[in-house]
Amino acid sequence: MLLAMNSSLAALQARQTLEKMTRLRNEIQVFAMHAKMLNSTSKNLDSLSLLDEATRLLRSLGSARLEFQGAESKIDSLSRALPSRPPQGGGMSPAAQWVPELRAASRQFAEAVRGAEAALQQLRGTALAGLNSPTRTPTAPDNLFDVLLNFTDLLSRWVEHYRQTHPK
Repeated sequence: MLLAMNSSLAALQARQTLEKMTRLRNEIQVFAMHAKMLNSTSKNLDSLSLLDEATRLLRSLGSARLEFQGAESKIDSLSRALPSRPPQGGGMSPAAQWVPELRAASRQFAEAVRGAEAALQQLRGTALAGLNSPTRTPTAPDNLFDVLLNFTDLLSRWVEHYRQTHPK
């Protein structure tokens, strides 16, 4: 009785872990699609906003990777906990059923992460190129420090203009 309960608990944990791994893989694929879409429409968006969004997506990717590592760490313990003998009614053993699926989910997640990292790197590169573009129009200041920097820039340009128009 206890062995059967332990077996069904391990199978339930394997199912939950597989669902979590699949959910995280899907989230990563959405991050990659979002980054690709933003990159393709980058000419219509402010480069600073693109860079902020790339940074936010990268943080989300890091959080998903940490959450996935927690789920992935359970694979070995689940493979030991799942019975390797087929059930009395026949069919596949729980270990033969769940362990390959969990390992495949781990490989698929790693592949999705590589794709998302490439898309985010491309988006970041596009945003940085846009920020360094000489034709970029600056964004409006949104805090006191930015206002102060803009004022000092304006003052130095005025002094420079005055010196050029009124030589000694």
